[in-house]
Amino acid sequence: MPDSINEIYNIVESSNIFDKSQQLENYSVEGKAPRIVVFPNTKEEISEILKLANLELLSVIPWSGGTKIGIGNKPDRADIILSTDRLNRVIEHNDSDLVATTECGIKLSEFQTALNEKNQSLPIDPPHVERGATIGGIIATNDSGPKRLRYGTAHGTMRELVLGIKIIRPDGEIAKAGAKVVKSVAGYDIPKLFVGSLGTLGIIIEATLRLYTIPEHSLTYLASFSSIHEAHATALSTLNSSLTPTCLELVNSSLSESLSTKLELNLKKNAYVLAIRFESVEKAVKNQAAKLTEICSHYKGQGVIVEGDIERKFWHEITEFPFIKDKNRTVVCKASILIKDVSILLDQLEDLSKKTGVEIQASARAGNGVLMISLEGDVPNLLQGTRSLRQLASSLNGNMVIQHAPPSIKSKIDVWGEIGSSLELMKRLKSQFDPNAVMNPGRFVGGI
Repeated sequence: MPDSINEIYNIVESSNIFDKSQQLENYSVEGKAPRIVVFPNTKEEISEILKLANLELLSVIPWSGGTKIGIGNKPDRADIILSTDRLNRVIEHNDSDLVATTECGIKLSEFQTALNEKNQSLPIDPPHVERGATIGGIIATNDSGPKRLRYGTAHGTMRELVLGIKIIRPDGEIAKAGAKVVKSVAGYDIPKLFVGSLGTLGIIIEATLRLYTIPEHSLTYLASFSSIHEAHATALSTLNSSLTPTCLELVNSSLSESLSTKLELNLKKNAYVLAIRFESVEKAVKNQAAKLTEICSHYKGQGVIVEGDIERKFWHEITEFPFIKDKNRTVVCKASILIKDVSILLDQLEDLSKKTGVEIQASARAGNGVLMISLEGDVPNLLQGTRSLRQLASSLNGNMVIQHAPPSIKSKIDVWGEIGSSLELMKRLKSQFDPNAVMNPGRFVGGI
């Protein structure tokens, strides 16, 4: 093993290092195994590792819970996997200000448990929470779920919830930006720059986050429609009304049938399902559900109300979708388009499925134009279907990112797609923060 890598043993205890071949294979990224896996106990150890990596030009791939490690291109180099899972403390919970500061290696589930003691929570519902998704990984990927409608914006939930961060720059310097209070805006918003940066600008070790009180009551209305256009019209009418849904999810017929069977919901077959969730005090929730019933009836929607355990199971399934049954026969995509075009894309997916012979399931966040889509089939058909799907999103002035695909497909299609003139700005930012390109090299857009 090269001397430069051996220097890590002078920084971190040997018990916190993996260097055996089988251990390294377990931390492969897109089939590329690292040369060493390190589990630092402190931010000072991370700082020293990054100083070494920057000096010796060793690549560093941050690894938190590992639930989102498949997002992105194959790394150019994989020298060091740096795990943050030992940095997992809640530093401060100021419940009177609805603010908490935590180390970013903490699992979201554990963070929520600590907050729940004061009847508060971080209002995000990204996938893979039960598998160990962490605060750091969620920030780095800007991951979100159906609740993004109520608590986020078109730009993403975490960007609105991150008030401040502490980072370790690629040169090892520890820096912080933002504040511990909601009303504090001065200068360039560095925390937002790191949200969604995929670990290419530095390692996020702490975050100060905006919290919300846990709602008293929850209810979901599941409305079935024979026509995608009637379902979408209902969604738009709901958005333009005085109602304040937490989630507004439009599910295509293939996925709705799967969910209906699995959860024994007895939903209408061959139908699009619009799921509308309300969270507030019980009286307000029930009043909103009554008004929603009128809107759905106007567009010929057949509705059923679910609460309690079955409601939680339903939203868990939506959050965890797409389900990868066979990783060698499945492509998972995330498309972003205008809200008004959601019905157009969902309708075109039906034709695309028939033309390519690929099974397509889709769940659209109808209030912000984000669609989670899975394609399942043989690789040649998957390749054709994935390319056609990107063309459809592009024709609607949207974009599509491939979140999972077999290696044979990733080698033929850019997972990020075309992002336009902003690429040059992103490259300049990368060169300023990480001039030696040691952080997660090649994995982000444009090979950053």
